[in-house]
Amino acid sequence: MRSRLLAGLCLSLWWLLSAAALAVPAVEVVGLFKDRAMLRIDGEDRFLRVGDTSREGVTLIYADTQRVVLEYEGEEIELNLSNRIASSFQVPSKNQLSIPSDPMGQYWVRGFIGGHPVNFLVDTGASVIAMSSVEATRLGIDFLTEGQVGMAQTAQGEAVSHFVNIPAVEVGGIEVRDVRAAIVEGSYPRNILLGMSYLRHVDIEQREGILMLREK
Repeated sequence: MRSRLLAGLCLSLWWLLSAAALAVPAVEVVGLFKDRAMLRIDGEDRFLRVGDTSREGVTLIYADTQRVVLEYEGEEIELNLSNRIASSFQVPSKNQLSIPSDPMGQYWVRGFIGGHPVNFLVDTGASVIAMSSVEATRLGIDFLTEGQVGMAQTAQGEAVSHFVNIPAVEVGGIEVRDVRAAIVEGSYPRNILLGMSYLRHVDIEQREGILMLREK
């Protein structure tokens, strides 16, 4: 009888400890911005501004592009990008990127074309990456001898373009090889458009002014 009572007490104690452990949410830092942060709490994405508290009781105290300070049940915890609070630490196996929108609702991101750093304007309406011939020349893309001449539809109408395959395009550590691009003769478009010839190779999610790109 006593042994069964002790076993029952031990079982009850184990349940209480387990419940206490389960009450602590697993928090992963997905994206950091000035006074804002994208967190993944118990598997759910939460976009918080400084002072906001998630449904799970996690409050954002401070955030910049390097670190975040969170408060949970009166205790403060500081984390960096890709850190998480959990029973075990695991670095995400796939690259992912959070891009905040600008005041115009556009998404700008730093990336690389053939190892050269560039600024992309994300454009899901563009079927391919698009850039001006001026920009292509700067990047060393030989579109005159290697490209296929055709017409591309732009905001200013149809324009003569040279279609080439770029060996590698990288954004946020997500590299896509052999990417189709349109080189438009002249100085238009003014910005390099990150079109679907790259974006179709990643998972895209838009939420509360944040565009998420995840490696497939």
